[in-house]
Amino acid sequence: MFPNHDFQLSRRRFGAILVAGMLGAGLVSPAFAADPVVLTTRIGSDIGNLDPARIFQIENQTVATQIYNGLVKYDEATNEIVPDLAKSWEVSEDGTTYTFHLNDGVTFHKGYGPMTSDDVKFSFERVLDPETGSNYKGQFAAIDTIETPDPMTVVITLKAPNSGFLHKVAAFNQGWIVSRKALADIGKDQYLTNPIGTGPFVFEKWTPGREVRLVANKDYFEGAPKVDELLFRLIKDETAAAVALENGEIDIFFGLQEPAVISRLQASDKVTVLDRDANHTINLVLNTTNKPLDDLKVRQAIIHALNRKGLIEGFFKGTKSEAASVLTPSFQEFTDDVATYAYDPEKAKALLEEAGATGAEIELVAPAFNPYDKVVVALAADLEAVGFKPKITVLERGAYLQARNKGEVDTVITGVVGAPDPDSPILSMLSRSAFPPGLNTAHYEGIEDLIQAAGTATSTEERKKVYAEMQKKVAEDLPVVPLFTDHLFIAHTNKVKGFTQNSLFTMSAYPVSIEE
Repeated sequence: MFPNHDFQLSRRRFGAILVAGMLGAGLVSPAFAADPVVLTTRIGSDIGNLDPARIFQIENQTVATQIYNGLVKYDEATNEIVPDLAKSWEVSEDGTTYTFHLNDGVTFHKGYGPMTSDDVKFSFERVLDPETGSNYKGQFAAIDTIETPDPMTVVITLKAPNSGFLHKVAAFNQGWIVSRKALADIGKDQYLTNPIGTGPFVFEKWTPGREVRLVANKDYFEGAPKVDELLFRLIKDETAAAVALENGEIDIFFGLQEPAVISRLQASDKVTVLDRDANHTINLVLNTTNKPLDDLKVRQAIIHALNRKGLIEGFFKGTKSEAASVLTPSFQEFTDDVATYAYDPEKAKALLEEAGATGAEIELVAPAFNPYDKVVVALAADLEAVGFKPKITVLERGAYLQARNKGEVDTVITGVVGAPDPDSPILSMLSRSAFPPGLNTAHYEGIEDLIQAAGTATSTEERKKVYAEMQKKVAEDLPVVPLFTDHLFIAHTNKVKGFTQNSLFTMSAYPVSIEE
């Protein structure tokens, strides 16, 4: 008897041998000889929105990353801004005019023709249009005019100099370029799950609750991808996903969160586990317009009541880091010179009593996916221990987004996954321009003057000083309680080559190949 593993062939290897044998026997034509190379990636939650103007949630964003381009993009390894659809650009001496020169020969998927400066203008103005209802409108607040002197040139004039403007047009969320013609043909509602981009992969099919299938864009302007198809398989249970990875049924495990599963895969000789600091924190947003949360003492009582360090060490087994700000140390604008709040239940009780709010009811709203549906239970226990009457509400994605965007809930657990641009979390969660239906569920407006100052900063040092002041003010006002800084883990089989983990909580399949 031979050990069983001597006869365990991968699906691709078995398929190749089978086809070779059939070819030799003359049973198939050469047209069937090329077995498509499929890169299969696990996602932990289903998609539902691939429109850059309205996109949210990491699964949507990582699928969209394959489909779209921006004017510029982030280098996956270094976060340096590098060319994408724009091959070059110039900035006027006064810092207010950006002229982008587009690459020739870039075409939209599915016959929607060449990408031109008009599509860039359309994409950005669509985000700015209030009727679009984009969460990212505030990201483009610095734009005064967009001109298209010819099909390959875009001239964007700002209201004032802005040293961080290139971040706004980078390939992520509002920076992704869509086709004017495709939006008109498909319609804004149908477009959510029928996206048209210029990226290395073309959207083919979404089977709700099961998978998303993309095919390689053979005409991609930077050259065809190294795999023929990209399949995102929905596997909610992480242990099941780990087994699938070890068995070679999936190639990449995206959204790896559970400490026990991380440890299991790190011990496996069949896979590689990568980890990297994220650009985002996970926060408990406090609605400062709801009683008793409009009282600073109540908000201080909440942050003293929560055993955040215990959550990181006990629940996450050290796979997350402590956070005192919505910015993480991965931002050059980060500062740790802010007010901090130790776990102190007795102080929390005293503050709550001073505020006359002992016994106050408070609703904790969380999305129904791991780990947030479990984290909220620990938060509720801590709050109950100091005198609150917490009520847990765990909602499926659509209901959760609706509740958060409506902005009437007491609290919500959320983070802004995004680019290494401080405006990504700060404008999105803490600016008046992001009031619901935006992401400022706290209804906070305490740093409007600093946001304006940051927008006109003309040097990196000036920009860092302003963002430091913002972080101090937010830590004192407490519209949000930073729960932890996320740390990203991703695993792939040892057959996957060329993969680089980024810090955006997405992944790019473009450079990836599979070697048997």
